[in-house]
Amino acid sequence: MGRFFSRPRRYFSVHPADRPELLTHAVRCEFLAGVRLAFLSDIHANRRFPDDRLEGLFARVDALSPDAVLIGGDLAEDEASLRRLLRALEIVRPRLGVFCCMGNNDSELPGFSSIAGERMRVLVNESAALNLSGGRLVVGGVDDRKHGHPSARGLFPAGEGAFRVLLSHYPVAPDYAGTPKADLQFSGHTHGGQFNVLGVTPFSALFECRSHRWISGECAIDGVRTIVSNGIGASRLPLRVGVPPQLHLVVLCE
Repeated sequence: MGRFFSRPRRYFSVHPADRPELLTHAVRCEFLAGVRLAFLSDIHANRRFPDDRLEGLFARVDALSPDAVLIGGDLAEDEASLRRLLRALEIVRPRLGVFCCMGNNDSELPGFSSIAGERMRVLVNESAALNLSGGRLVVGGVDDRKHGHPSARGLFPAGEGAFRVLLSHYPVAPDYAGTPKADLQFSGHTHGGQFNVLGVTPFSALFECRSHRWISGECAIDGVRTIVSNGIGASRLPLRVGVPPQLHLVVLCE
């Protein structure tokens, strides 16, 4: 991937969740080899996002046979759409569960954590340790930095035998305050710029991308391997140009 943009694609859709491109990432972790993590972000469910498209999206996620589903925030733009999304999510039954972090839209939705918490673990400056046969998978999530106070201090254990995953809506380094960092970070928020015409994405300024080092792709943020997704939905304008929606599958391997 390029430093700032994915390669421009011919893409235009009012409802971009129909066919997100699937990106597969192999990540080394010998003691948890074979574990599959599905990641998606910025779904932005709203009135223009009908039930059949939400169901189709999660059917694609389920077809990946993930052990865990990770969501990088900005699930929905209103309570009714959030509840529709949660009903569609019932299609997916990963053995380790569904986890999400807070996005800026989520922070603006009253009661988000309690509503979303009916179907997933909402991680706000906290982590969940999952004990597997080969070791531990530790999933941490930080708060939305626009409305909250993100901190990764003490989220992850030191030493070997644990693979540490961080969900951070914004593609920036959280404050670890000298405690162990993640092995892998998942982020979104930028929508890949949402518009990319010949490598130019003026829309990115609306997403504060100029304050971010990365907009789309894989990178290292403060030494941590990071996947920044284009996301699924759209914001402000219900379309994408040259920036396809993305669904990610991470496979831990030897």
